[in-house]
Formats: sequence, structure tokens, C-alpha cells
Amino acid sequence: MKKNILIASLIATGASLNAQSFVAGWDFDSINAAATSATANWGLQRFSAEASWTHSPSNPPMGVFVSEFGISAAYNDDAVNDTFAFLETGIDATTGYDQFSDNIAAEQGFGSISGDDTFTLNFDGTGWNQLTLTYAMAPTEGGTFTVINVDLGHLDGVELASYSFTPAAGASYDNFAITGVVPEPSAFAAIFGAVALGVAATRRRK
Repeated sequence: MKKNILIASLIATGASLNAQSFVAGWDFDSINAAATSATANWGLQRFSAEASWTHSPSNPPMGVFVSEFGISAAYNDDAVNDTFAFLETGIDATTGYDQFSDNIAAEQGFGSISGDDTFTLNFDGTGWNQLTLTYAMAPTEGGTFTVINVDLGHLDGVELASYSFTPAAGASYDNFAITGVVPEPSAFAAIFGAVALGVAATRRRK
């Protein structure tokens, strides 16, 4: 009986430790088409975590950038990875909304035209474990979006965390979300309590 109690306690504690929290999210809504960066508009690091993308070299002699990216409704996805179902509560605790498209009417996405530029996400990974990035991606403009999952575990606990990749030419991207786990002090207390209970039970049997 005591062994069953111990196992149940450890299972409950493990579930608590594995609850995903919303670190930061981007949906590109209301981002200017000529912008080269955007702060997160979702998650606990809303307005502090940043997404940025480089430009190809300018075209001489006018000095204007080549057309290698776009931000508009043409690249928006309002279905795949749009809801916050990946969170335990299904909502963004910071805003109280349950999907990326809740807060702004003008829905937009990010389109990579040339495939020559770098897309980077910068955030604070201090205190986070099991960091993961998910986003919606379509191989062509107007194509079918699918969810992409990226393990960012190598950035766990890193204060100035940064992840970069090169978007595919002609592809569309939307609804970026970084999640992680922050073990609560109460969870650690539960672990120690369960271990102590097991030790005590073992000693009594002896």
C-alpha cells in the first residue's frame, strides 16, 4: 500500500515538473512589411524576446534591398499552430487569449522569398528546462501549413539564448512559439517528501 502511495506521489510530481509554460511567441500581426525585427507579442517574455531577420546586400547604385522577404496576409496561417493547445491550460497566461489570432484583426505571416537570409530568435533561457520551438510552415506561398518542432534543449538555462536558421526560398512561416518547463519549489518539496516516505517505509520493513 505504501509503495503504491509513493509511486502515485512520484507520478503526480513528474506531471507537475513537465507542465509547459509559454516563454515567447510571434505571429507577425501588425508588423510593418519593411521591418527587420519584432518583439514577442505573446508569452511570459512578451515585449522582450526578439525575432530578427537579415537583408540581402543592397542593390547598387540605388542602395535598396532586394526583395527577399515579406510580411503580409499572403503568408498568414490561422489554423496550424494557431491555438495554444500545446499549453496545459490552452491559453496565454500573460494575455488570457487562447490563440495567436485573438488580439489583432489584421492577420499576417512571414514569407521568405530569396532563401538567402537568416532568421533569429533571441530570448532569456535562464531557469528554463526542456525548451522547444514550434511554428507553422508552408513550403510555398498559399501552400498547406504543417507544424515544425525544434528541440532547443541546448539553450536550457542560457541567459542570452539565440536560435537561428535560414528560411527556405518561397516558404511561409507563422505562429512561432517557444515553450519550456520551470520546476516549481513546491514540486521539489513533493519529490523530497516522496523520497523520505519511501526511505522510512523501507527502514520499517527491515
